[in-house]
Amino acid sequence: MKIKRSFFKYLAYAIEVVVLYVFQDTPNLLPQLWGGKPLLLTVLALAIAARENQIPSLVFGAVCGVLTDISGGGIGYFGIALTLACYFEAEILKKYLVPSFWTVFLYTFAVVVVVVGLYFVIFRLLAGIEGAGELFVSHYLARMVYTVVCVVPLYFLNGFLYRSLSNQN
Repeated sequence: MKIKRSFFKYLAYAIEVVVLYVFQDTPNLLPQLWGGKPLLLTVLALAIAARENQIPSLVFGAVCGVLTDISGGGIGYFGIALTLACYFEAEILKKYLVPSFWTVFLYTFAVVVVVVGLYFVIFRLLAGIEGAGELFVSHYLARMVYTVVCVVPLYFLNGFLYRSLSNQN
């Protein structure tokens, strides 16, 4: 019975990954707010990592990161960044902090600002893109805010899935 519940929990997470990948990548499906679309898979990986142990967090972080990289045209940056962020979130929340909505929200905020900010610095600013400052203000700030706001429904949805399909009775 416990194996079945774990299987269905991870299957539900995998279905979430597929659905949010479609939402994130389909043009004009999600509205752009102030020039930015959310990175839904980033928030999903962090919401899963808030409940799970280190290994499932690491795996879902890697999968969501690689899918985000594929949708952006390359593989590498988001895969590595989300893998590390999800592993450390699971480690920190299991050993040092009480997992609550606000700790997950603040951790997600910090990760999104750092990951998207570093992406901008590495791939836009250091690449010498013209008008990088205007691009940051008009696109990347909106993307950060829109992404962080998406943690609210995903945190509670994944909390429900975790409680409903967890091995503990």
